[in-house]
Formats: sequence, structure tokens, C-alpha cells
Amino acid sequence: MDPDASGGMRLLSIATVGALAPRPHARVAADTPLSTVVDEMTQKGRGCVLVEEHGALVGIFTERDLISRVDHADPHWPRVMVRDVMTPHPTVSRPADSLAEALRMLVDGRRRHLPVVDDDGQVLGLVSVRDILAYVAGRFPEEMMNLPPDPGHES
Repeated sequence: MDPDASGGMRLLSIATVGALAPRPHARVAADTPLSTVVDEMTQKGRGCVLVEEHGALVGIFTERDLISRVDHADPHWPRVMVRDVMTPHPTVSRPADSLAEALRMLVDGRRRHLPVVDDDGQVLGLVSVRDILAYVAGRFPEEMMNLPPDPGHES
């Protein structure tokens, strides 16, 4: 790590995903119809649901999937099972992964959500770019608040 790196960058490299406060996530079984999946996302205020079988993650279904993978011209789309339109075997993070690694997986994969699982594949939670940035900003509020409005402009 560069000795001149900012505190926020240093924190990203040493803090782990396990340091983030777990937040409730929406979860459904693979045989859940989309009407129920959308209700679950709405009720939990989440942009995705984790699809689980016996506590193990088998897929993820996101707002993007709802828009791009579901045929809304079909009047029966609410009855489609989530297993037929979910992303199977999603990229995951583990509690010991650094926040920098989790952020890299999110950014490189153009993802908004990253499931967190234990060594047995059991779902522990969900992390988002927003969660990581909020964690860093909470540790360095003055540094973050004093950034120039235009990142290309020096203060």
C-alpha cells in the first residue's frame, strides 16, 4: 500500500467485509413466483433478492433482471418462477475479504449487490457499493466532506 494513500484508501485495503454491519436482505426460494419476489423486494426496500435453497445461495435476482430478463408482454409473467430468470451461481464475497476486494468485484462486474457467504456457502448478508462507501465515509467524515465538488479540481 502506498504510504501516501489517504486514510479512506488504507481503510479499504485493511477493513474486511465482516466489519460492515449486516443489513437485512430479501430472500426467496427458487420455486417462488415473480409476483411474490417483487413483493418481497418492495416490502424489504431492496433492489434484489437472494435465491436460497436450505440456506445456501443458488442465485440472485435484481431489478435489472426484472427489466431485462422478464417478458412483460406475457400476461403470465408474474407466475414465472424466479429460478427461470435469476442469475445462478452469483459472485460472492466472504467476511474475511477486504473492502477493496469487494468493491473491485462490484465495480469490475458492474454489480450493485454482492452476497456474503460463509465457508459452507450459507448466506450471511448482502453488501453494496453504498454500504462500503458509507463505512469509509463514517470513519473519515471530515476527509470525505472536504473533497472538492469536481474530482478533477484540486482544493
